[in-house]
Amino acid sequence: MSIQKFLATGFFIVTIACIYIHAYAQSDASYYYKRALVQYQHQMYNYAVESLELTLSSDPKHFEAANLLANIYLKHYNDRVRALQYFEKSLSINDNQPAIHLEAGKLYYFFSEYSNAISHLQKALAQQNDLAYAHYYLVCIYNVLKNYEAAARHIALCNEITLKQTQPEMAKAQVAKKENAFSAAVAQYTKVLEINPVSREAYIELARCYRIQRKIDKAIKVLEDCKAVYPADTEVLLTLAHIYFEYKHPKRRAYFINQAIGLCKAAIAIDSSSCEAYSLLFEIYKELGDVFLRDEQASKYNACLEGSKQ
Repeated sequence: MSIQKFLATGFFIVTIACIYIHAYAQSDASYYYKRALVQYQHQMYNYAVESLELTLSSDPKHFEAANLLANIYLKHYNDRVRALQYFEKSLSINDNQPAIHLEAGKLYYFFSEYSNAISHLQKALAQQNDLAYAHYYLVCIYNVLKNYEAAARHIALCNEITLKQTQPEMAKAQVAKKENAFSAAVAQYTKVLEINPVSREAYIELARCYRIQRKIDKAIKVLEDCKAVYPADTEVLLTLAHIYFEYKHPKRRAYFINQAIGLCKAAIAIDSSSCEAYSLLFEIYKELGDVFLRDEQASKYNACLEGSKQ
């Protein structure tokens, strides 16, 4: 046999072997992944993780396995670091996954790594422009960075892309509220916020419903969430301040009063003609027995009223 024939034969054998090994690995990966799905469905998360790791060992480009590993670590082990590692691995294999860019962006936001979060969230929107939650997290990030113009743009876009879905739900919520069916109204406003997490009206109305139901903790939570979207909205700040002040919590009264004071001062910093803020501060310092600060706020409140008449 000539050397050329020998080399050609050797090359052919190696090629066939590589194809066979690749096919075998693909077959193994498919088997392990299917097994992982069954284990995941039966909440056998430790076993599912093992099967998914075997999937990736057999096929390092199996991005679906990386995604499922990320979800297990995130939702069932509360391990955000490992979850983010697997989301990033998945995206390094297949970058065209808007939902995964969104998940990565959310995790980077949690870790206060805003530059990385913005990058992933913008990629998510570039690939799928109707992702309301990508807009929402960008709003929250830009508010933290005090880039209020960028936040406002994403609020407008989020409202625009969700309008058709939220309009009928808002109508149902308003009907329920008029009929004093507050539990039904709460359910509808909650549904609106699931569709559009920047709906100012839904936040405000949901908090009012909780307040009527005397579920003050929930009202506070809703308005704090609203404040993350609208940090410069004095109505939101002062509504929250009133609730903090009115809530006579037996163990956290001092904390809630301090929160109310801080919110009033924030509202005044945004709009010094906010007479309501001075009025509430007067009531707070009156309850605290601080005569000097009480009288100071009374004077500012009267001056504010005089200014509003001019």
